[in-house]
Amino acid sequence: MHLETIIAIGVIAFVALVAAGPILYRNWRRDREIARKLERARELGTNETPSLHPFVDEGKCIGCEECIRGCPEQDVLVRFRHKAVVLNAVECVGHGVCERVCPVGAITLVVGTEKRGLELPKLNEVFETNVPGLFVVGELGGMGLIRNAIWQATQAISHIASLPRLQPPGGVEVLIGGAGPAGLAAALAAKDAGLTFRLVDQETVGGSMLHYPRRKLVMTHPATLPGVGEFPFREIEKEPLLEFWRKTAQAKNITVEEGTQLLRISRDTRSFLAHTSKGDIRAGRVILALGRRGSPRKLSVPGEQTSKVMYRLIEPHHHDGRRCAVIGGGSAAIEAALALAGRPGTTVTLCHRRDAFSGARASLIEQLLKSEKAGKLEILRNATVLAVEPDRVRFDVGGQATDRPNDAVFVMIGGTPPYELLKASGVDLETKFGAPLLLRRS
Repeated sequence: MHLETIIAIGVIAFVALVAAGPILYRNWRRDREIARKLERARELGTNETPSLHPFVDEGKCIGCEECIRGCPEQDVLVRFRHKAVVLNAVECVGHGVCERVCPVGAITLVVGTEKRGLELPKLNEVFETNVPGLFVVGELGGMGLIRNAIWQATQAISHIASLPRLQPPGGVEVLIGGAGPAGLAAALAAKDAGLTFRLVDQETVGGSMLHYPRRKLVMTHPATLPGVGEFPFREIEKEPLLEFWRKTAQAKNITVEEGTQLLRISRDTRSFLAHTSKGDIRAGRVILALGRRGSPRKLSVPGEQTSKVMYRLIEPHHHDGRRCAVIGGGSAAIEAALALAGRPGTTVTLCHRRDAFSGARASLIEQLLKSEKAGKLEILRNATVLAVEPDRVRFDVGGQATDRPNDAVFVMIGGTPPYELLKASGVDLETKFGAPLLLRRS
């Protein structure tokens, strides 16, 4: 090889290196930062969740970042070493955009992880349990995505409508438990099919959405409601969607029997008898769309039964100038504490039973710690509530008793999933470890 050729190749290689150097350096710095975030997520436990979340097949992933750009949430997925990886699984609410936009099918929405299983009822292709005539749809069956919950409810009602009519004396053809998206969709489908039904909920219209953060983006893909048609929006936040549900139910003359808790469902040879907090209901078939939150988990301490103890924060401005305690360390508790701390004259104490926050959304944890540092709120770590008194709350903080003046207590320590209801009704459960769900693909 001539010397001139060698020199030319060397010059080209040097120019290429100089040109690519900044890009390689930026990629190196980005990967180092992502590695730091991944390590932090593992420490906090936010990289894994037993609820619905994406699983990335690294063998298929081509690193195109379509999933990252498509995800409406923050930092669920990131690109690391030319592959998509799950960073904050707890941020995922099951929109499913990542799965739909992946050009190579490398992403699947799953429930449970290899080590942390999620207990779910066994269901067939029409979402019927092992108890004939008893169906489970929506979040209770593992599907938190509104669009798919609506589809499941519609499929279940369509199957019921294809069966011989069954309306016991003094009862209805279908009892629907839960007035969230799945339950309301089931009611709309039942009305459209000419089935008699009753719709009950232990709270009110909205179901689990009532406990979502304010202004939470809850839909990112159009859906079709039975007897109504396609939603008049593609993306929508919590509050306007709740208002849409209320107006739709009113327009279709659907009555929600609020404050009615399902306790147990028994079955004889021809029908079901649902035992509720407001009396028994006889039905030919039953659809459970209760959500996974179930009933709010209680503190079980003296004074909890007083009216100043609440289990969700609806309007923060109603507590301006008050002394508030928030109990819990998850996303809902942190968001409530931040919302209250932002109100004029309101003092906030957040009581968390652990030293560090894990399982909450990383962005909320960061905001919380900044607010604590700025003196906007107080955090009691390694703390539990001993008693709620008329003008104060007593705590155990690391083995030491203390108290804080108080006007309102918000208990946000999660809910008790209605597994006892399912078990008492004869429904078989199974634990899933990273298993995909039956989702609507169209």
